[in-house]
Amino acid sequence: MKNLISLFIIGIIVASCAGSAQHEVVSANRAGDARLDCKELDAEIVRAQVIIDGVNQDKQGISGADWVDGILWFPFNLIAKNQNYKNATQAADRRIATLQNYKDKKGCDSNTKQIKAKTASIVEELNELNAMYKAGDITKSEFEAAKRNLLNN
Repeated sequence: MKNLISLFIIGIIVASCAGSAQHEVVSANRAGDARLDCKELDAEIVRAQVIIDGVNQDKQGISGADWVDGILWFPFNLIAKNQNYKNATQAADRRIATLQNYKDKKGCDSNTKQIKAKTASIVEELNELNAMYKAGDITKSEFEAAKRNLLNN
């Protein structure tokens, strides 16, 4: 009985400590990209840039305690986080380059300032949603629905 309780407690500790970053790794090309108009291409660029901004924000949020925990207990967690950061950022960069290429072919205006402003706004709203979720003000399903709605508009 003692062994079973000990295993249960260890399992809870491991499960609670070993969560790695989960940033979307997007594909550079999607079916239908060539048919998107300039406004839709800009919206897709914003979505990819939001991923990059989220990764950068998470990278800044790694504290000394995260490193100590990672080194002493779960080094694979830090490795997984860093690999996810790298994969997500590189994939989003490739997606932006592909979309920019379509914009160039279509002769779209470059709205870099508008895209950066919209991206900053979305990242801020995502942070607020995340804070509400972590505080218990909204459920996980409400958080996911609001996040999906925000990214799709």
